[in-house]
Amino acid sequence: MSEPAPSPLLRLRRLLGRVRRRFAVDNFDVFVRPVPSAGGFEAPAGYEFRFGTAADVERCDPLHTELDERERREGVRRLASGHRVVLGLAGETIVFTMWVNPRNLNVPGLLKRALGPRQWFIYKAFTSPAHRGKKLYESGMRFVLAEMRAAGLEELVGYAHVEKRVSRKGLAALDFTSIGRATRIDWPGFETTRLSRQLSARFPREVARSGVMAAETGTPTDP
Repeated sequence: MSEPAPSPLLRLRRLLGRVRRRFAVDNFDVFVRPVPSAGGFEAPAGYEFRFGTAADVERCDPLHTELDERERREGVRRLASGHRVVLGLAGETIVFTMWVNPRNLNVPGLLKRALGPRQWFIYKAFTSPAHRGKKLYESGMRFVLAEMRAAGLEELVGYAHVEKRVSRKGLAALDFTSIGRATRIDWPGFETTRLSRQLSARFPREVARSGVMAAETGTPTDP
C-alpha cells in the first residue's frame, strides 16, 4: 500500500528547509583586549598551562583535544611557521589547546588581515569534554596575556560566531571589546565576505592566502 502524498504544508516546509541550507549568512565579531600592565598568571588548582612543542602536538589525544592524525600534522606545520599552541594539562594529559598567530588575524574562509607588531591573535580553542566548566578557556587567555606582557606586547585579538555562546562568554569575562563584524554570505553561485567599516579600519592590510597544499593530505595550509 503506497504512502499518502505529503500535504502542501509539509512540502512547503521541506522546500524552505532546502532553501535555508543553500542560502547561508554567518556573522562573526572580532574582539580585542589590552594586555595588562601588571600581574602574573596562576593556573587553576590541578592544572598546568604552558606553550607546547611539536612533540606535544603529536601526542594529543583526539578525545581530549579534538586533534586527529591529520590535524596533528597540520598543527606541527603551524608551529614550524611561527604559530604557538597553549596547552592546559591535568597531570600528563593535555586537556585544553588554543592556538596563537603572531602575524595575522586569519579565519579560513572568512578573512586574513595583518596584525600590528604588538598584537597576537588567538584561535581554535578546545576543552576536553571531561574538563569543561573549569574555565580553562579563560585561563588559557589569561596565560597568553601574561606571556604577552612579559614580551612587551600590547593587544590580544580574538573572534567568535554570533551564536557561539561559550566563546563569547569567555571573551566577555576578560573584558574583550568588539571592534567590528565580518559577514560571510554563501549563496548558490555567489560567495563573499563583508567587513564592517570599523573592522576594516582597525585591520586595513589584507593578506593574500598562501595556497600551500599539504602533500600527504591535500589540506590547505595558510598561516
